[in-house]
Amino acid sequence: MTDSKRTKMDIVTFKEIFIPMNRLLYGQALRMLRDPLEAEDMVQDIYVSLWERRSELSGVDNPQAYAVTMLKNRCLNRLNSQRFTEDIDSMQLERESDMPSHHVELRDRVGAVMNLIGELPDRQRQVILMHDVDGYPKEEIKRVTGLSADNVRQLLSRARRFIRNHFSKD
Repeated sequence: MTDSKRTKMDIVTFKEIFIPMNRLLYGQALRMLRDPLEAEDMVQDIYVSLWERRSELSGVDNPQAYAVTMLKNRCLNRLNSQRFTEDIDSMQLERESDMPSHHVELRDRVGAVMNLIGELPDRQRQVILMHDVDGYPKEEIKRVTGLSADNVRQLLSRARRFIRNHFSKD
């Protein structure tokens, strides 16, 4: 976009730029999430986020790439979170009948931590899931997200601090 358009985006411009991407965004979300309702919800969430960031969007050179990247990151976060929760649930079902009390306590703690991760801002949640849950190295997170090494480190630190502070309250 030109320098003259680097002001806060109005609703008309927003609609002209982002609404035509609806089919593209929905198709991408559907391919990733494999659930039409989840895909619709995800696209709506992306539009809300884009609108909330409209003051930053006039400086974006490729709005379509920006929106698709945002969508992919959110879908990956949701898939990672669901997969981790499903893994925990399946472990729980397999062992629940003969679980010693310390395993029950561990399961409850993991569930509490996952709930706290769900409360984190998007970027913090994405980085902590990728690093601490999926085991991605920081360099890979940097490459996938486009964040700097300092940003990855800072987001990871903030996410862990939030979890630590809120977990100790429970």
